Amino acid sequence: MNSSVKRTSLAVRAGLLGSVSGVLSCLLVESRIIYIAREQKTYDHVVWPGLVFALVVLFPISRWAGDSSSRTATALIASSVVYPIAWRIAISSLVGPSPPSWAIVIAQFAFAGFLGSLVLASVFLCRRPCWAKAVLATVVLGTVIGGLMGANLRAAMTVVHWPVPARDGLGLLAILWQAVVGASLGRGVQGRQPGSGGDS
Repeated sequence: MNSSVKRTSLAVRAGLLGSVSGVLSCLLVESRIIYIAREQKTYDHVVWPGLVFALVVLFPISRWAGDSSSRTATALIASSVVYPIAWRIAISSLVGPSPPSWAIVIAQFAFAGFLGSLVLASVFLCRRPCWAKAVLATVVLGTVIGGLMGANLRAAMTVVHWPVPARDGLGLLAILWQAVVGASLGRGVQGRQPGSGGDS
């Protein structure tokens, strides 16, 4: 019972940190201060969310879990690297002259969510108690939210009077992704201890 309370507590804290990270990421991406000298944003603006998630979510969880410095650093680097790669994959079909099909947009965003959550969960949770189940849960959640992000974006591109504009939908679902994945990672850190019937 005590272990379950600890897992839930850390999941809630990590989810709240994920929400904060998502909001900060959106603010940085849209910041006029950072890009004051540029007429247009360049590809480097997509690096910020990965860095923010690493510092705001992964670093505190790793410290709470008592991880080694090398494990913490590996997780921070993984977050910073995988986010721009996943985002590039998600938007790769949107650069053409005509809107891509629903299936392509949803599949690419879902794959981006899958890739990001898989890398983060694998690096951050590997070899912890019950790590396989925790990784699976994180990946499923990340993939589903990624697919929803693509579906909303495609709908906003073509459906007249769609209630959620593309830009707002991307921001809101990015915040949701970071909150949910953060909570899942936090819960996974506090898996059952070896000998209690979990994975080792």
